[in-house]
Amino acid sequence: MSDKYRVLIVDDSTDDIHFVLENLKQDYAVLVATSGEKALELADKEPRPDVILMDVEMPGMDGYDTCRLIKNTPETSAINVIFVSAHDTTDEKLAGYDAGGSDYLIKPVQPSELLQKVKLAIKDKESRTAAETDMTMAMETAMTAISSAGEQGVVVNFMKSSFSVTCIEELAQLVVEATSNYGLESSVQLRTAAGAVNASSKEPIPPLEQELLSKLKDVGRLKECGARFIGNFGGVTQLIKNMPEDEEKRGRLRDHLALLLEGAEARLQALELQQQLAQLVADSNQTLQDIETMQQQQKQASMQIMDGVMKELEESFMSYGLTEDQEALLLKVVQDGVDKSLTNFEQGMIIDEKMRNIIRSLERFSFA
Repeated sequence: MSDKYRVLIVDDSTDDIHFVLENLKQDYAVLVATSGEKALELADKEPRPDVILMDVEMPGMDGYDTCRLIKNTPETSAINVIFVSAHDTTDEKLAGYDAGGSDYLIKPVQPSELLQKVKLAIKDKESRTAAETDMTMAMETAMTAISSAGEQGVVVNFMKSSFSVTCIEELAQLVVEATSNYGLESSVQLRTAAGAVNASSKEPIPPLEQELLSKLKDVGRLKECGARFIGNFGGVTQLIKNMPEDEEKRGRLRDHLALLLEGAEARLQALELQQQLAQLVADSNQTLQDIETMQQQQKQASMQIMDGVMKELEESFMSYGLTEDQEALLLKVVQDGVDKSLTNFEQGMIIDEKMRNIIRSLERFSFA
C-alpha cells in the first residue's frame, strides 16, 4: 500500500481527468471516478481518499448532490471536497459551500493553483484530525459553562474579557469561544483599515468560508437561512452554522448574539483607535528625533560659521586702520548676534521638550 495521500478525481471528461492526473500522480496516489455514483463507491472503501476533486457539472448525479451524500455519510463526512467549475459566481460558490465543499477551483485550472489547493486541503485534514480530541474537551467545557453561568452570563463574561484583549486576533477568537458556549459552531471576520482577521470554531477556516464571510457583510444586520444565522455589526461579521430548531431558544440566542456582536464592534473600534494612536506616537517620536538632529547640525554649522566670521574680522582689523575701541565695538556687535542666535536655538529646544511631553502623555494613553 502506498504511503502517499490519496486524491479522488471525479469528472466525466477524460481530458480533464488526464490533465489533473498528470499534475498529481508524482506526489499523490490518484483514484478516478467518471460519475457521482462511482465516486460514492470509491469514497466508502478503505483506505478512503484524503481529498476529492469534484467536477460540478456531470450527467446524472452532479457534483453538488454527490458531495451532499458524501458529507451526510458519517464514514466519509470528514473528506475535504474541492469543487471544479467553469462558473466563477457568488451563487455557485455559495451552492458549493452549502453542499459541504471546502474550496473551489475555476476552469481552466492552473497547475500551481491545483497543487496549492490540494496541499492546503491535506493540511486542513491533518489539523482537524489532531484537533478532534481538543474539540471534544472544548465542547464539554462549553456545555458546563452554559449550565453554570447561563445564557446571559456568556455575554457578560464576553464583555468583561474583551477589555483584556490587546489585539484584533484575540478579539476574534474570543467571539468564537463565547459563541461556542451556546453549543454553536461559528466563524467570524473582523475588518479594519489594515485588513481582515478571521477565526472559526473549527480551525483552520477553509478558504471558501473566508471568501463568503467577506461577501456576507452586505446581506443586512441579522439574517437567517435554515440553520444558518448571519450577524453584521459594523466591521464584525459572524456566520452561525447550527442554530437550534426550537423557536423559543432560537429567539433567545439571536438576542444574545446581537448583544455580543455589538460589544465586539465597540471593542474593535477601540482596538483600531489604539493601534492608530500607537502609530501616531511612533511617527511623532521619529519626527521629533529628526528635528533634534537637524537642530544640532544647524547649531554646529552656525557656530562654525560665526567662529570663521570672528576670525576673519579680527585678521582684517589691521588693514582697516581701526582704533581698539572700534575693533571692540565691532566684535561686540558680532558676539551679540551669536548670543541671540544661541538663545533662539535654546528656546526651540524648550518647545521640543514640551512637544515630547505631549507625546509621552499620548503614549501612556494609547497603551492604557
